[in-house]
Amino acid sequence: MVSCTRCCLHHSMRILNLIVTFSGVGMIIYSLWLLKKWSEGISYLVSPSQVPQPWFIYTCLGVGIVVCLSTLCGHMVANCISSSILCIYIIFIASLLLFQVAVIVLMIFKINWELQIVAYIDQSHKEFLSFVKFHVALCRLISIFILVAQVCAVAIALVLWAIKVRLRNQCLCLDAPDPPNIRQSFLVIETRSIPYDEK
Repeated sequence: MVSCTRCCLHHSMRILNLIVTFSGVGMIIYSLWLLKKWSEGISYLVSPSQVPQPWFIYTCLGVGIVVCLSTLCGHMVANCISSSILCIYIIFIASLLLFQVAVIVLMIFKINWELQIVAYIDQSHKEFLSFVKFHVALCRLISIFILVAQVCAVAIALVLWAIKVRLRNQCLCLDAPDPPNIRQSFLVIETRSIPYDEK
């Protein structure tokens, strides 16, 4: 039964890493699109050179890249699980998470981006201000979702480490039947020796 639990956690870690990878790729694509829209929007302003840099977009882009790189480590750990590798992975991802939280809070949550750019937007460009407000809020939600998914990945890794997962090939249920021999030709009849009692 313990082996079945390990198997489920092992596959959960793989699935979660896959979800986080796709989220990271989506975050990179979204940040690049948002950067393009930002450049188009400030080009119509009165003084585009004085508008502050969109650090919330750069933060989303950087977090997306870091997430994709960290999930590569997660895939390698999922394919080669041992207690020492899991311990290194947990320490690495936990440190990376603390750094991500610090950067996200500093760049996206603490800075009021509406006040930062409202002085550079006149009455004819209020749509750009609402665009920025909406996407700053969306960047906050995406960042929280990414952080929660990464925390879940670390939690699964901690549970796997706690029950002392050894190797990937131990991921078999105890009550499962032996797998069929797929290398044997179906034309060859399998012969079994019949035991008999010697007199």
